[in-house]
Amino acid sequence: MDNELGESQGGDTTLPSRLRMQWWRDAIADVYDNKSNDAASPSSQDPIIRSLTSSRKFNPTLRSLTHAIETHGLTYRFLRRIMEAREEDLSITQYEKRRDVAQYGEDTVSNILYLSLETVGVRDDESDKVASDIGVGLGVLTALRSTAFRASQGECSIPLDLATKHDISMDTLYQAWDASINDGDKDSEQLEQAAAAKESLRGATMEMVEMASFHFHRARENQGKVPKEGRMCLLPAVCGLKYLDSLNECNYDVLHPVLVGGGDDAAAVALERRRKLSLMMMMGRTWLTGTF
Repeated sequence: MDNELGESQGGDTTLPSRLRMQWWRDAIADVYDNKSNDAASPSSQDPIIRSLTSSRKFNPTLRSLTHAIETHGLTYRFLRRIMEAREEDLSITQYEKRRDVAQYGEDTVSNILYLSLETVGVRDDESDKVASDIGVGLGVLTALRSTAFRASQGECSIPLDLATKHDISMDTLYQAWDASINDGDKDSEQLEQAAAAKESLRGATMEMVEMASFHFHRARENQGKVPKEGRMCLLPAVCGLKYLDSLNECNYDVLHPVLVGGGDDAAAVALERRRKLSLMMMMGRTWLTGTF
């Protein structure tokens, strides 16, 4: 396994993103501390302070979030966990273990679902357990969906323990990706290498799918415990379930052109149309029945 997998690429490349994350941390902390936009007025001659104050005051997302916090009393720790997880992810090129991917889903997606439930007045442990399972499942699937993009950035979305088990390196990802988009111009040896790379990636993908499926299955079993007014907050689960179906249709080839938006032949176009139609139908059914 290459040494660069799982290690930070250095702070300089992430500095702008870290500064942006710090902006959000300070801005949201100010909301919960009940600080007014004029709190920095004693130093208002400082152009940096004045610029920060103005950017917070007129940022539409922050204004909407502030309104939601004040109206629904959103829990600060949920927002803080999201920001901390996103910031930590900036320096990670590959997670060490499967449970780290699951934890990232919990810290990001699950916390967003907790906040969504709070906006409709649902605050109970059983609902949060369902939201937790959905968030973990979506987090794992998000890692799979980002395989091609992260590989283009020199990162590996397959956690190190699975990558080691299935003998996956960055070269494996590049070979599998090249085979998915350009199968026609290779000799027999290259074709064998590409086939081996795709099989290795398929094995790791299936194990991650198994983990995501477990959490979605448990969420489905317990969704009846969520109050009716909170059911619509769980609609993101439908997208995850549809992606699982699509992976199955593509034989768990996570780099299949249909799944990464590169298919233009008749079969790929037909499959993509069926996938979108099926997703719309699943979303509609869930909206009407309250169950996914």
